Amino acid sequence: MSNRRKQSTTAGIFLCITISTLFLLSSDVSALGVNWGTMATHQLPPKTVVQMLKDNNVKKVKLFDADTNTMVALAGSGIEVMVAIPNDQLKAMGSYNRAKDWVRRNITRFNDDIKIKYVAVGNEPFLTAYNGSFINLTYPALFNIQKALNEAGVGDFIKATVPLNADVYNSPLENPVPSAGSFRQDIFEEMKLLVNFLAHNKAPFTVNIYPFLSLYLSSDFPFDYAFFNGQNTVSDNGVIYTNVFDANFDTLLASLKTLGHGDMTVIVGEVGWPTDGDKNANIPNAERFYTGLLPKLAANRGTPMRPGYIEVYLFGFIDEDAKSIAPGNFERHWGIFKYDGQPKFPADLSGAGQKKILTGAQNVQYLQNQWCMLNPDGLTFSNNTNQLGDNVNYACTFSDCTALGYGSSCGNLDEVGNASYAFNMYFQVQNQKAEACDFEGLAIITTRNISREQCNFPIQIGDPTSGHSDHNHRYGSFISFALVNMLLLFMAL
Repeated sequence: MSNRRKQSTTAGIFLCITISTLFLLSSDVSALGVNWGTMATHQLPPKTVVQMLKDNNVKKVKLFDADTNTMVALAGSGIEVMVAIPNDQLKAMGSYNRAKDWVRRNITRFNDDIKIKYVAVGNEPFLTAYNGSFINLTYPALFNIQKALNEAGVGDFIKATVPLNADVYNSPLENPVPSAGSFRQDIFEEMKLLVNFLAHNKAPFTVNIYPFLSLYLSSDFPFDYAFFNGQNTVSDNGVIYTNVFDANFDTLLASLKTLGHGDMTVIVGEVGWPTDGDKNANIPNAERFYTGLLPKLAANRGTPMRPGYIEVYLFGFIDEDAKSIAPGNFERHWGIFKYDGQPKFPADLSGAGQKKILTGAQNVQYLQNQWCMLNPDGLTFSNNTNQLGDNVNYACTFSDCTALGYGSSCGNLDEVGNASYAFNMYFQVQNQKAEACDFEGLAIITTRNISREQCNFPIQIGDPTSGHSDHNHRYGSFISFALVNMLLLFMAL
């Protein structure tokens, strides 16, 4: 997230963006939620984002920390909140005094003003990519946080949970179907301890599911199976699965059943579709995904193993241009809103199936209407392609050039276009400082919009603030056991 990000086959989809009312069928149906990540070089003011949530009837939000400015902005909004403890703080939470102090500073002092519902202890701490770094730190932190919540008198209605990647469970290679799901053997005892604790405290299991990554990780994965209106199906002892989200979610339920907790409440902490940075990450595919997901959630169709309501948080609300791209260039493009809070595509968060224009951020302040571009004369005089390459690499190291990748929105630019895009992105990140558009004489500032067709050369928003969230959470998505199982299943069909 953030930085990243998770994976697909048999885990649970937690649409990070709180689908608002679900009043469609019943006024008692809980709303969807969204993930609000803040790994951006230029952030919208927290109050602006909260207003966006309210304007779009988002009733729940999942955070990746407990930043004071964010919490203050949420005060009095009526929005239900899941606050978080980043992975790098798990060790500290192993001390009960530290955990108690964290609850006092981040929970109880806001208790009268913010509807805090959950505390997310860590973010996918059992990812295989972390090489076990957080495995022994997670349960002590979870135990102490819940104990501190109980001692503070809020434990009955604020529960501690651990958002986990779908790679914590899998099905055996010889029988890769949802009903055969079980937790990974290398973390089985830790998962048993964690699940039993959650059950004892009546807390939910939280899982992040990403059908997009099925396609990203394997060209053999059936394309339509990542969506909700395709023709691909999988039979599990006569139970028919028509999409990987359901299969992933039910693999988790089967895994919980092996521990005697098949009826445990499950929350999908993250689910969504990116719009750039990969050949399958684009607006049409994102629209298709949400057009299938949102009505499914609104109708409370659930999954074959668990029909009915599923609490889901869409991922994500706004793009984050400072997230790590270790999992892939798409990591910075999960938002249903662009970096400046403007909607990317129509979406009906009520699930009624009507394409509506989402309400974007209001009164956004932008930098001046100017861009940085390659200076043709400078290039001619320098006559040095190595110099140009070095400067382009420098610009992209300190800004976001992920749209230039193969299959991405700016992937078809020529050498001049690539250089200009890189220079402009750096120029914008540096708040359009004149010295940020020099590059050894290779660049010049222009007031002419140099965007090309579907490739937008953005102008950054003003009043930048530094990112404060640490949710670099999808590193391990690439080796999801559940994905391997599903791929094997399809190869066998």
